[in-house]
Amino acid sequence: MPGFARRAAAGPEPPPRSGVGAARAGPRSSHARQDPVVDRPDAVRAVEESNFGRVPELTPIRVGRMAASPFAFLRGSAGLMAQDLVGTPVTGIAAQICGDAHAANFGLYGDARGRLVMDLNDFDETVVGPWEWDLKRLATSLVLAGREVGASEEVCRAAAFDAVGAYRRTMRLLARLPAADA
Repeated sequence: MPGFARRAAAGPEPPPRSGVGAARAGPRSSHARQDPVVDRPDAVRAVEESNFGRVPELTPIRVGRMAASPFAFLRGSAGLMAQDLVGTPVTGIAAQICGDAHAANFGLYGDARGRLVMDLNDFDETVVGPWEWDLKRLATSLVLAGREVGASEEVCRAAAFDAVGAYRRTMRLLARLPAADA
């Protein structure tokens, strides 16, 4: 994906020395708005470019599905969203991100100990990048999926805030665990 490739080629910024340093580099309030990306291709061109390497007979089906709703478009446009996120604030802490973290790419699984867990189930867009991108994509998807089923803006916004809060709490929990347990 062009957006991922551009960011990955630049490489992640060196991480701050501590979580406090990361917060100072990118406070939560800095994520409240996003300036338009000037050199971003238009949506039609981006979708055409993302079809490169796909089975040509199947691309009209893909495009038709993407045109069905804003949530469906988001599902098929991970690279375009990455291009939008390139200029947004990041802490500089890179991770192996899903690259396509949206509500439909999660499922329930049994872990090695037989416990039921919810986790990602699609990694065809995975790349090393800012963890914030996955979280923003997930939160955006919850708003769009909620709108698609007729949920109020308040409910959609609450779903996004709840997901971000759950992510924060989970990261705090996982950070205290040994790697094998995490």
